[in-house]
Amino acid sequence: MDPEQIEGIAGTPWTETEISAVVDSYFRMLASEKAGIAYSKADNWRRLMTTVRRSKGSIERKLQNISAVLDVLGAQWINGYKPLAHYQDALVPAVERNIRREPNFLYPASTDTQPLALNDDTIFVAPPQFTDLDKVLPPAIRQLVGKFDPAERDARNRDLGKAGEKFVVEFERIRLRQAGREDLADDVRWVSDLDGDGYGYDVRSFEPDGQERLLEIKTTCGHERTPFWLTKREVDVAAERRDRYRVRRVFHFRNHAQMFEIAPPLEDALFMTPTTYSAEPR
Repeated sequence: MDPEQIEGIAGTPWTETEISAVVDSYFRMLASEKAGIAYSKADNWRRLMTTVRRSKGSIERKLQNISAVLDVLGAQWINGYKPLAHYQDALVPAVERNIRREPNFLYPASTDTQPLALNDDTIFVAPPQFTDLDKVLPPAIRQLVGKFDPAERDARNRDLGKAGEKFVVEFERIRLRQAGREDLADDVRWVSDLDGDGYGYDVRSFEPDGQERLLEIKTTCGHERTPFWLTKREVDVAAERRDRYRVRRVFHFRNHAQMFEIAPPLEDALFMTPTTYSAEPR
C-alpha cells in the first residue's frame, strides 16, 4: 500500500511507543537542521506512517505539537512545523528525555539571523496581551518549564543577547534610512557593546522626528510571551526616563525573528515578580 494512504487508527489516543517514535524522529531532524545537514521531511513522515500507522496529517500535527513544547521552553524548533498547542501530557516526558540526552537542543546552533529578516515588513508587531503563564500552562509543561527555565537560560546566554542587540541596531539603522534620516541612522549607538553594560539600556536610537529612544533588548528563541529577566538598574532607568525608554522584546530569533516594544510604566504591561535579592549580614 502507498504510505500516503495509510490511515492508522483514527480517533484513538496515541500510545507512549508511538509518541516516542515521533518525538525521536523530530529531534533527529532538528539535529540535522541545526548542523546544516540536508534532510527530507517527507521521507521522515513516510517512515513514521509505516511505524506508528497514523495518517500523514496526524503525524504532522504531532510534530507541530513538539514544536509547541519547544516554543514554550524558549528553544529553536523546526521551520515548517509551526507550533500547534493542545497536545497530550504524554508528549512532555518524551521531549524531556531527548533534551536530557542532548541539552544543546535548548540552545540555538547559531545566533545569526536569516539575512532577509531585517527587510521583512512583518518583523515589528504589536505587543501581545500578557498572561500569567503559571495559570494557563498545563501542569506537565509547567513542571518542564520549571526544570529548564527559559528566562534564566536566555539571560545567561551572552551570545544570544549580543546577537539580538546587533539585530536591533541593524534594524534601527535600516528603519531610519528608509525614513530619509541617514543622519540619525549614523548616530544609532550600540551602547552596551561600545560603552559597557551599566547604563540600563543597550541601544540608543531615534524616531524619525529626532526623538531619542533608549532600548533595552531582550532576546529569546521562544514565543512572544516567554518570560525574561530585568535588572534593578533597568527598572530604575525605565522609571526615571519613561518618555524615552523602551524594552524591545525580540522573539522567535531562530524562527523568523520578530519584535515588539514595551513602554513604561513597566508594571502596567508586565507581571513583575522579584526572584533574587542582594543580601548582606546585619
